[in-house]
Amino acid sequence: MTAPSLISRDRAVVKAHILDRLSEHLDALLDAAGAGSLRPRDAELRTWVAMLDVGRLVLIAVFAAMCRCATDAALAAGGRVVADVKMRMERDYLMTVVTTMGRVCFPAFAYRLGGQTLVPARELFPLHGRICSSELCLEWETALAADHPFRKAAEALGFFTHGAVDLEDTTIERHAVLVGRHVAREWLYQVPSKIREILRDRATRDSETGRPLVYASTDAHALRRFVDLTWRAPWKMINGIRLWCIDRDTGETIHIGGEYTWGDCHEVARLFVELQRSGHLPADGNYGDGVVAQIVLPTDGLDWIAEHVLPLFPAAVLPLDPYHVVEQVADAASKVYPRAKKQARRLVKQARRALGIRDRRGRTVRRKGPRRRLHRNRHVPFRGSGQELLELLRPIRGTITGKKALHRFDTLLDYVERNLHRMNYGDLRNRGYSIGSGAMESQHRFGSQIRLKRAGCRWTAEVAEGILNVRMLTLSGRWDEFWGQPDLARRLAESRVVA
Repeated sequence: MTAPSLISRDRAVVKAHILDRLSEHLDALLDAAGAGSLRPRDAELRTWVAMLDVGRLVLIAVFAAMCRCATDAALAAGGRVVADVKMRMERDYLMTVVTTMGRVCFPAFAYRLGGQTLVPARELFPLHGRICSSELCLEWETALAADHPFRKAAEALGFFTHGAVDLEDTTIERHAVLVGRHVAREWLYQVPSKIREILRDRATRDSETGRPLVYASTDAHALRRFVDLTWRAPWKMINGIRLWCIDRDTGETIHIGGEYTWGDCHEVARLFVELQRSGHLPADGNYGDGVVAQIVLPTDGLDWIAEHVLPLFPAAVLPLDPYHVVEQVADAASKVYPRAKKQARRLVKQARRALGIRDRRGRTVRRKGPRRRLHRNRHVPFRGSGQELLELLRPIRGTITGKKALHRFDTLLDYVERNLHRMNYGDLRNRGYSIGSGAMESQHRFGSQIRLKRAGCRWTAEVAEGILNVRMLTLSGRWDEFWGQPDLARRLAESRVVA
């Protein structure tokens, strides 16, 4: 595929060769169509084959011209011309690259000078020799690996390129993990200036103070992970972090950023400190230019979050997710009324009312477009608090028999009393706050589980981190910006973790 006409300095010769090939394909297609032997599907497939063939020729010509230009520039910088050196056009000095149009081979225009062979074109293709994929092909591989099992990603890459790209699933895995390891934490979040713009123009606000509301939370879920280089893959907890706000016009969640770590509670606290230092989540909510947000940390009642994360934000609003409270009540009710399920369900229903959790019939009905209709009772002020729940539960304690049931109920009472300051649900909702941590927990589904929690999946920590980084990069909305970095290919090539 390196015909002399494609590497000629005469542009007219190059164009003529490519146009001749295009003309051959076009004549064949038109002849088949005129003979009535071509179906629409076959016509489209053959057109794709023609375009890929011609596209490869174009790439060969363009890449060869780029290599020749690099060589000429290097010679000119040394005060020499092509006639002064011996050009190396042998097979050993041809570059082969897997592109999105298939495999292409072109001369690097290496030259020999002073007993040494120099290849200036290597600066144009830093991945060559370590990763044979082009930069765009590498991006496609990574995008598919982020959403599909590696084998399925290889099949999809071949299918959508009509067989032009044929890579092994292990190759795609290594490439995707390599890219994931180069996704720095700052790429997983919107830049602070963009966050400031979102908060100023789109985020919901505290109706009393007028400050925009920015939410942050952390939560963990389990993945299968190999341990000690054995085939054992027990469930291991991975901790997630998410930043978001609520669109004041549509009520949709606006993802600001998020990440995952295999680290423990101390690592999660360190990551929050880093977010404070980088300006993504300032402790006082001051994003500059007059935008001072109210930090809201809706979480469950786990002790490690209360001990390691919440103290980092002394001015934050700290709502305790009410559905986790209801779970605690339901568990205690099942122990208190083991043989009276109706009574246990009644207690849970009363607890929901005490917390102000309404039935679905009372929720907002949203319509697409500017017309947005609400139920009448949507305008009724919200109510509910931990104090109301406590007043419901305390009289029940004297009716409980059995040490285990009483111990479980006392644990529930202690849980509610410790978190009373985080359970002013009615007041917070009337001021426009979202009190649940569902946005954090839903990130597990689309950020991690939909890819890493498939049937039979087992992960090493390194591969899981790489795929998670790529997925969170996609969610951050900075995919094109990341791949547009001019030095990305060089940094990937210099990495020790190579294919």
